[in-house]
Amino acid sequence: MANKDKDSSKLENLLAYGFVGSVAVSVLAVIVILLAAFSNNAWVPVGLGLVPMLALPFGFLCLVGVLILSSRRKKSSSK
Repeated sequence: MANKDKDSSKLENLLAYGFVGSVAVSVLAVIVILLAAFSNNAWVPVGLGLVPMLALPFGFLCLVGVLILSSRRKKSSSK
C-alpha cells in the first residue's frame, strides 16, 4: 500500500510541476506578445501566439489531475 501512495505522490508532483510550468510559459509568452505589439510590430515572434492556446489547456488538465489524485488519496486515507 505504501508503494502505491509513493507512486501517486510522484505523479501528483509531476502534474503539479506541469501545471506551474505551463502557466509560467503561457504568462511569459503573453508578455512577449504584448511587448511585440507595443513596439509597433518591429518584431513579431512567429507562432508564439499558439503557446498560450496550447499550454493553458494542458495546465488545466494537469490541475484537474492533481485534484483527482489528491481527493482519491484523502478518501483512501480516511478509510
